[in-house]
Amino acid sequence: MSQEKKAIKSIQDVSSKFCKNLEYFFTDIDDTITNNGLLPSSSLEEIWKLKNAGIKVVLITGRPAGWCDHFARMWPIDGVIGENGAFYYCFDRKNSNFERVYYLSEEERLENRKKLDKVRERIIREVPSCGIASDQDFRLFDLAIDCCEDVKRINEEAFNKIFTILKEENAIYKVSSIHINCWYGNYDKVSCLRKYLKDRTGKTIKDMQEKIFFTGDSPNDEPIFKEMKYTGAVANINNFLQQINFYPSYVASKNTSEGFKEIVQVILNKRNK
Repeated sequence: MSQEKKAIKSIQDVSSKFCKNLEYFFTDIDDTITNNGLLPSSSLEEIWKLKNAGIKVVLITGRPAGWCDHFARMWPIDGVIGENGAFYYCFDRKNSNFERVYYLSEEERLENRKKLDKVRERIIREVPSCGIASDQDFRLFDLAIDCCEDVKRINEEAFNKIFTILKEENAIYKVSSIHINCWYGNYDKVSCLRKYLKDRTGKTIKDMQEKIFFTGDSPNDEPIFKEMKYTGAVANINNFLQQINFYPSYVASKNTSEGFKEIVQVILNKRNK
């Protein structure tokens, strides 16, 4: 639904009508609501503002299941889609009920882990300049390769070597601002978003186009940029525009968490007019 290789509009151009109808605000985490690996108080404040305006906030992230359990329990959100679409978690505080919905069965997960262990061994051996993400121990479904979070940013040759290995091993992979996430299974961020909406509302993305918004920052958000009509990005998306075919509808003028704050403030200001 989003535009393909066209100039991206400023978030200031989003329509007031859409902002008034908005029901779900989906957002990436790393380098979208964070800055240099930290969550500033402003991002949490903006999420609270969305919630208090009656808008449901759902995180969509490549981060691991262990972290997502914490997010779902402790943050003012209605759900979190984790490991690039492998699952979603929802915590009903009123009834103290934690819902975990996985895209793959336990049998499939264990079988895929054997394949990922092989990929991991190859990458460590053949691309020593990269690392395995420090949050890997908390992951259930994927392998996260550290490109720049806790290691010096790897060069283009190392990136290409990793991509070659992943293709040879028939793994699915997506590049974020900090990791290369790889997995086995027919899912991604947008397929799990579809499942979340269907399970929670009984409706499809197409049905909800005028009531849902997503904001992100990197190539692994592209499936959502392609599928949804109203999407935004913080200004650091400009670092990746040459790597993606489908752009967000709108972009903030500021990077990372400041761009997220800008997007939320524009939407809420237009919603309240």
